[in-house]
Amino acid sequence: MRICVISYHSSPLEPAGSGTSGGMNIFITNLYKKLARSCKIDIYVYGKKSCVLLGPNIEVIHLNHQSLDNFADAIINYHIDRQYNIIHTHYWLSGMVGLLMKKMVKIPWLHSFHTVEMFKGAATNRLRIEIEKEIIKSCDFIISPTYHEALVIKELFPKSQVITIPHGVDTRRFTPGSDGDKNLLYVGRIDPIKGLDILVDALRLLKCDVKLNIIGGPSKGRENYEKIKSYAKGLRVNFIGRVSHNQLSEHYQKSSMVIIPSYYESFGLVGLETMASAKPVIGFDDTGLSETVGKDAGILVKRNTRNLANAIVHLINNQVLRHNLGKVGRKKALYYDWHNIASSYFLTYEKIIKK
Repeated sequence: MRICVISYHSSPLEPAGSGTSGGMNIFITNLYKKLARSCKIDIYVYGKKSCVLLGPNIEVIHLNHQSLDNFADAIINYHIDRQYNIIHTHYWLSGMVGLLMKKMVKIPWLHSFHTVEMFKGAATNRLRIEIEKEIIKSCDFIISPTYHEALVIKELFPKSQVITIPHGVDTRRFTPGSDGDKNLLYVGRIDPIKGLDILVDALRLLKCDVKLNIIGGPSKGRENYEKIKSYAKGLRVNFIGRVSHNQLSEHYQKSSMVIIPSYYESFGLVGLETMASAKPVIGFDDTGLSETVGKDAGILVKRNTRNLANAIVHLINNQVLRHNLGKVGRKKALYYDWHNIASSYFLTYEKIIKK
């Protein structure tokens, strides 16, 4: 089996936590490294580098074509030689490449959105929304990480074929550590949609002495980074910046809880990493965390600053609850181990190819 993976805007070779690099990079790297044990994988990204081996049977191919038409043509030239069995595009920009290729190649096309613009509460990119609709109508299968997202897509587009496969986590890298007492942790890009403003507002309501460590770099330039840094002035907030994914596990282990205040979170890989580290998650119940974290691996509240503050205080004052939520989270995370998720993808690919 030979898989053509398209990730136009984001390379798995880039470090996660800054720019356009985040959970999707981690997802692509981990999933396809596992799948490469039984498949040949080519990952196409935009860039000036040439071809880079990510591991046995897995190659990252940089194409220096900003034009999506030229980008698609270049992949088709590779396809003539390599004869792919399936195309899997990731994110809406890659989906545009898929739309172009569908006209020229007759192999199954799967698409994963990772972030769906039309599902955001304050969606503003009308062009992107229209393109996402066209992708849903045109691709052979949508792969969705949550049942809720799959259900909404099916309700809006009854003819669409949607398969639900959750994201995964490396349960050998992310393991339990000691209790971090009053050390709070945020992991993610410094981006308005990640909700750091509401987390800072919640911290101002707390009467107990806590410390918040923020891991992640700015999404675009330094404007957002400097803005939130200024907004948090006077609080015990430590901006650590971006750390490698290999170092991240130590920060989870030293924390007492991880807070994910995102306004929109399609799935939430940080939530899985937190659970694998046996730490409780605090977040909002209108995000993808409701399916992974649920009510037994953390505290998910209605979107409100006071609710967020109350959840933080509740966990700070209850070490036993922190331990119990973390213990359940670790157990649940084992189900999402990348070995299991990659197996689900392999069986899905195999079934589609045989049709």
